[in-house]
Amino acid sequence: MSEPKILKIYRQERKKFFLFYLLILIVFSLFSVADYIPDSISVTRGNTVSIGGFLPVTRTVRSDDEAVESFGNLGTAECGVYEMECRLLGIVPIKSVTVNIVEDTQVIPCGVPVGIYIETAGVYVADVAEVETADGSAANPSRHILQAGDYITAVDGAAVSSKEELVESVRDSGGKTLLLSVVRDGETIACEVTPVKNADGEYQIGVWVRDDLAGIGTLTYVTEEGSFGALGHSISDTDTSEQVVMKEGTVYLADILSIIKGTKGNPGELVGQIQYTQDQVLGMITENLPNGIFGVLDNLPEELSAAEAVSVGYKQEITEGTAEILAEIDGEIGSYEVEIESIDMNASELNKSLLFYVTDEELIEKTGGIIQGMSGSPILQNGKIIGAVTHVFVSDPREGYGIFIEDMLEGE
Repeated sequence: MSEPKILKIYRQERKKFFLFYLLILIVFSLFSVADYIPDSISVTRGNTVSIGGFLPVTRTVRSDDEAVESFGNLGTAECGVYEMECRLLGIVPIKSVTVNIVEDTQVIPCGVPVGIYIETAGVYVADVAEVETADGSAANPSRHILQAGDYITAVDGAAVSSKEELVESVRDSGGKTLLLSVVRDGETIACEVTPVKNADGEYQIGVWVRDDLAGIGTLTYVTEEGSFGALGHSISDTDTSEQVVMKEGTVYLADILSIIKGTKGNPGELVGQIQYTQDQVLGMITENLPNGIFGVLDNLPEELSAAEAVSVGYKQEITEGTAEILAEIDGEIGSYEVEIESIDMNASELNKSLLFYVTDEELIEKTGGIIQGMSGSPILQNGKIIGAVTHVFVSDPREGYGIFIEDMLEGE
């Protein structure tokens, strides 16, 4: 007896659906594997490329004109940039990875809190505001003209670099329209603003401005040549969260006066004091970038006088599990245990590539976990520096994010 036609059609359709969902599963798996593999890696010359973990991935590293060696041993390769082809089960192409072969890089891990002072590249506009005029009415002369994040660099062609210079230019305007040179999103534009007279008889344009920022942060590393990296993230304006465009900056010795412990909903803080005198200057800040602040030290903090350099550990060498952070909490640098919970090889935000949890009871007792001012504290694993602390979870100060040290070193 032959199979009913309707049943035959049903079996054929079911087979099609099965093959369709199998194809989706394969595609999803390939995307998952590709995301697990980094887009680019750095490898110390002579070491083995270790990516893909437990996945059945074969790797062939190629230079411009020849295959260096399959399965990742780069002992014979010269320093330079190569392409590595990754295939699932040696058959299905997954990803092409850029491989930077480098000499062993060593830096001195720090963990020392420092005072940070920067001057903005122009007068920074934090917000526009209303001005109460002499007759009691409200005016907002800069509304829809200036905006938060602008940098005022000149008034009627005369350069201004400080709040005082801007205030003086506006005060002396006599109420006539001013032509402002403004840097917005990296481009210079011209804006016309007409000052109004406030209740005290002085002319204002209705803006909140600042020309400098200061705070406490932590040195991450220093090289033998004296270059340093700190924070693991940029210095940003407290009101707008915008990365500040810097004119120049200075690193000072800092005295930690007290500790505000972190609690749920309150990240806590290292409360410090900066003495802005020449004998307290450690060095100059030359760059304020998304992956940290960078510059050159003329003097090492006393705590680092006997510190030794360690090798850089690259992201493919990092494993989930025990690591340590270095931080100076009560007058001397201490080593505190943390647990690395996850490693994001291709994080969309570089300074959130590592997720870790503070397990050290001594640090939890002192600070509650990670607190403000500890950004930049170096993270070490297996004797190598692998990253730096960047953020704390407001919901739990024992949990935080970190940046790969190799991403910080790219800022130099």
